[in-house]
Amino acid sequence: MEKGNKLMLSLRKSRGLLIIIIAALLLELVSATQYYYTHRMTEEVLEKRAEGELTLKAILIKGMLNRQEDVLRNHVWDIARNASNADSVRQAVTRMVLFNPNVKGGGMCFVPNYFSSKDRLYELYSTWYDEEERKVITQQIASERHDYTQSSFWKEAMAVDDYVWVDPYIDNEGAGGLITSYAKAIPNNSEPIGVAAIDVSLEWLRDTIDNRHLYPSSFVLLLTEDGQPIVKPEESRVSNETSEYIIGLINDSTVARQKSRSGRSTIIHFDTDKRDGTVHYANMRGKPHWQLAVVCYDDEVYASLSKLRLRMLLFSLLAFGILLYIISRFARDERNLQRKTMEQERISGELRIASGIQQELLPDSDPSLAGIDDVSVEGRLIPAKDVGGDLYNAFVRDEKLFFCIGDVSGKGVPSALIMAIMQALFRNIASRENNPAHIMTQLNEMACRNNKSNIFVTMFIGVLDLPTGHLRYCNGGHEVPILIEDREERRVERGESAQLAVSLLDAKANLPVGLFDDFSYEMQEMTMQKGSTLFLYTDGLTEARNAQNKQYGVQRVLEMMAAASTTDPKQMVETAIEQLMQFSEGTEQRDDLTMLAINYTPKEEQYLLDEELTLLNNVKEVGTLSTFVKDVMERLNIGKKLAYQLRLALEEAVVNVMEYAYPAGTTGDVHIRVTSNGHRLNFIITDSGIAFNPTEASQADTTLSVEDRPVGGLGILLVRELMDSINYERTDGKNVLTLRKDYEEMKE
Repeated sequence: MEKGNKLMLSLRKSRGLLIIIIAALLLELVSATQYYYTHRMTEEVLEKRAEGELTLKAILIKGMLNRQEDVLRNHVWDIARNASNADSVRQAVTRMVLFNPNVKGGGMCFVPNYFSSKDRLYELYSTWYDEEERKVITQQIASERHDYTQSSFWKEAMAVDDYVWVDPYIDNEGAGGLITSYAKAIPNNSEPIGVAAIDVSLEWLRDTIDNRHLYPSSFVLLLTEDGQPIVKPEESRVSNETSEYIIGLINDSTVARQKSRSGRSTIIHFDTDKRDGTVHYANMRGKPHWQLAVVCYDDEVYASLSKLRLRMLLFSLLAFGILLYIISRFARDERNLQRKTMEQERISGELRIASGIQQELLPDSDPSLAGIDDVSVEGRLIPAKDVGGDLYNAFVRDEKLFFCIGDVSGKGVPSALIMAIMQALFRNIASRENNPAHIMTQLNEMACRNNKSNIFVTMFIGVLDLPTGHLRYCNGGHEVPILIEDREERRVERGESAQLAVSLLDAKANLPVGLFDDFSYEMQEMTMQKGSTLFLYTDGLTEARNAQNKQYGVQRVLEMMAAASTTDPKQMVETAIEQLMQFSEGTEQRDDLTMLAINYTPKEEQYLLDEELTLLNNVKEVGTLSTFVKDVMERLNIGKKLAYQLRLALEEAVVNVMEYAYPAGTTGDVHIRVTSNGHRLNFIITDSGIAFNPTEASQADTTLSVEDRPVGGLGILLVRELMDSINYERTDGKNVLTLRKDYEEMKE
């Protein structure tokens, strides 16, 4: 009997041990599976972040290079028309550099023996010698030692009938450093007479590339199309040996590599004695076709994963101790609980990171809004979950406030990704487009491309002209904004007793963005009065429900705004949040909540000078204008150099208006008003001609002759270079063009 009891006890112990071992193995299997999938997800996140870094660097580099392309394209005609006279070419080359401070230098190289009275090799090169005083020096730098016909930029430019970017090289004669050149062969009767080029210093590339990093030890390389280094990180951060090792991997065709999941970059994994890591690299689109590579080390990429692995191990050991006491009853429930807990922790951690990134996309600290007295902007985004699909944005360009609010269909991570994309697209398009309907149209076209998930976005886009209060807007199926005015006459007209006049904005719905790529969006206009506020919101406000399942509704929002007795944007937003929380107390937030309040408060300026002049639309009147401007400049004690530039800019703008606002055969007046508050000059040009926005004039076609080229493109380009801001509005049937220049620190 005793032997039987001992046998049963031994079997029970063996069974319990077996269960513990099985439980331990199961927990370890869960941990390994979790580690595998988390590791894989971390790899996917790394790919997306690396490709985002490559895209950002490429955009910054291409943006700088594109601006320099415009410089050569807008001045090559000037060089070509003066090619027969060496002194005239010298002046044209000087102008090309003088008005473009970002250019390192520029010049014109002629075919050998082009000028019979000059040296066989003749190259006029202009470069800065005093950037603070805006002084350049232009000289002939060619010699038998410096034979430009043997240089890469000469050979490449002469080989094609187009503009070309030349791979970086050291120029000791002209620019004096590492540069890249943008060049164009100048034809004369179908035969090239030489090459015109601008030189761009590549020193700024190092700052651009080292501006930010994905991880503390990660770094970025810039290579030519054939793999030669252009910019490497400083040796204080990354040794030259490491940089050369990575460049060798990229150029070694035998090294194993793979395409990223998106197909936008190539990946190389490397193992060294010191550290392991990955290289993501891709070619920039267009020309120059340079390569960008970002290098990340595994110990930093997977640092959080290693910590998680350690924590999971400690947690498993703790679980084993618990299993000794409750293995017979709760083993299975314990394992399930562990799996769910770990999965929830992983998801919650990722969502917290995504939420932080999403909040950083909002324009709360946009530098363009700093120091703007004419408008106050307050926005708030409260997602229903960790991440949301609402968006808002606002920034100032050319004395216009560009703003938008939107609501992406759906919730969660997919909507958050679309939100981030729409934020970036809005900023990009609005940086060059003033019409909100055109901005909405371009957003719609991009959103409709490959929209297999049928996700759409309701949006409201507005452009507020700060000097006049003229508001142009376009509504893409979004909630109608609320206009709050504090005007006594408005309250009397409407018979209202409330302190504020509150009403819905007259906004046509249109269709949301992302449904039909051929939809035509309509723009509307109004004028915001001083002190008025525009309150924009998403349906997370109006469709919020209380414990009785009743919606908050638009009417409650209107009543709340009227009762608030304030037009301050921040107070409005805070009041709306407080009132909504009281209404929906005890219920869960169902939808993302976003609000944007814009208060228009133009300041009254006291002018020290206010002079006016009216001219007929005849270019012969420019002489009168010149005398008028000279008198104003002398009265303001403005230096001769700045006075000349201002007079030149004003004359270009006035001639532009005369040419376009009044077509041939028509007559009219051009009114010029000059005001100054002691540190800023305002040139306000008004005409009653046809609607004409000179700031949207197409770029001059420099391939045409001077006689065939239409007036306007180069003039506006010159005005933009000389003035601090250009603002156009069509008001009361008149074109109003305002040029502004800060001059307090530029007096003699």
